[in-house]
Order: sequence, then structure tokens, then C-alpha cells
Amino acid sequence: MKLASFTTTRLQPILRSNPPRTFAPRTTVNTTKSNLTRTFTSKPFINITETMSAPENTNRDMIKDWTLAKAIATISSPVTPLSTSPLHFLHIIQRLKTTPREGWRRFGILDGESIADHMYRMGIICMLAPKEEGLDSGRCVKMALVHDMAEALVGDITPVDGVTKDDKYNREVTSMEYLCSSVLKELSPEIADEFKSLWLEYEEGTTSEARFVKDVDCFELVVQTIEYEKQYDAPKDLGEFLHVRKRIQNGFVLKWVEDALEERKAYWDEKGCTPSLP
Repeated sequence: MKLASFTTTRLQPILRSNPPRTFAPRTTVNTTKSNLTRTFTSKPFINITETMSAPENTNRDMIKDWTLAKAIATISSPVTPLSTSPLHFLHIIQRLKTTPREGWRRFGILDGESIADHMYRMGIICMLAPKEEGLDSGRCVKMALVHDMAEALVGDITPVDGVTKDDKYNREVTSMEYLCSSVLKELSPEIADEFKSLWLEYEEGTTSEARFVKDVDCFELVVQTIEYEKQYDAPKDLGEFLHVRKRIQNGFVLKWVEDALEERKAYWDEKGCTPSLP
């Protein structure tokens, strides 16, 4: 399937006025100043009761040799016209419901949340933003639902996969370009432009809404970490994932994190153990 060139001929905003956006590959990343940086500080896994071996990552081969053409080849060709039906797009993003968040697998959580699970709860959290913050909560919800959409074609890349930040970003740009210009644009240029605008806004992280959604991304991971520790009744210390709390900037989200950590401490105190906290 040949990719259509990505050019925006018109943009009629749905929520607010935005200039036309374009995807651009990344060649360098400023790890100290870029809002796009997603760091992952690797810590030794501390298991309270036993040492566990990491399960095989079934997506590793696909991620290692990834190309957009290979990803598209695994999806059935559309039967209905792209200009009148969203079915092909929906079949692609269905993978967000079935692709697990791979980070949990290293700790033996093989039936963990999917990418769509994570984004859905992010959307709900965005709706909880205090009105006095002045955030466009509707745009935040949409951004939460779009920010990981490229993973339907790219997969969930984790730090242990050996993919550089630039390569990961460029794969996601390529995938979003395909989804917007070769699939959604056939259905509606305006809808394609909105998806593109939301994704780029999140990646650039320069608006209040984008910064908030990035904080929500981290907070949701904190909550899920604590829930899995409880679900597995303490043998798993998942403190490694809690380092993301250090990225959060929004004051009320930080308060939510404090509440979550207080809940975690109470749980581990009850178990008579001291968990890790990077």
C-alpha cells in the first residue's frame, strides 16, 4: 500500500483555531530540555519473596524489525470504501484493545492492562480536573484517547527493546501519518486534521492541556502500579514504575500522587514489609 503524501489543504477546527500541522521525523533529542523526552530509569527488580524470570516478549521480533509496510500487511485490506466507512480505521485501532502494556510482563503479569485500558482511564481522569484550573477538559479527554494511538501499528515499545527514542518517535510519526493521511483523511479531512493536531500537541507538550495530559499519563501508571501490588497480594514490589511521579508538574495531580503513595504505604505496612520507592 503506497502512503499518500501528507499535506494539509484545509483545517476547520472543531474545538478551537489551530494552524495546519505537519509530522516531521526526529533526528536529535534534547534530553535536558525537550518536553518530548520520556525517560525510564531502570532499577533492579526487588521481589519480596522470590526472584522471577522475565517472560518472553512476544512482540520483540516485530518491534526489532518493524516497518510500516510489515505492520499494515498484517491487517486485512478494507472491503468498504474509506471515504464512506470508518471500519478499516476501527479494525486498526482494535489492536489497542488487545496489545498489552509490555512493561508488566517482566514481573510475571501476563494478563495485564491493554494500551486501550490505560488510555480509557486517562480519559476519565482528565474529566476529574478541577474547573478552576481553566483547562479544556474535552480536549484533554480527546488527547488522552489519541496520544498512544500509533501503538496500534508500532506496538508497545519499552526501554528493554533496544529502540532509540528517535527511532521510536519516528515510527510513531510514520504510523500517525498513515492513519491521518491515508485512512482518516479519506473519511473526513477535518477529522484527520483534528487527530493529527491532538497527537502533535501532546508530543510537543507546550500547551496547558498537553502538560496536564502528560501528568495524567504518569499518574495513571502510579495508580495501576499500586493496584497490581494489591492484586498479587504483596509478592510483587513494582516500585520501579513509580519513578514517573518525578515528571509530574501539576499541583493537584501531585496531590493525587501523594494520596496514592499514602495508600500504598498503608497497604505494605499492613503486610509488614517496606517496599521500594525510587
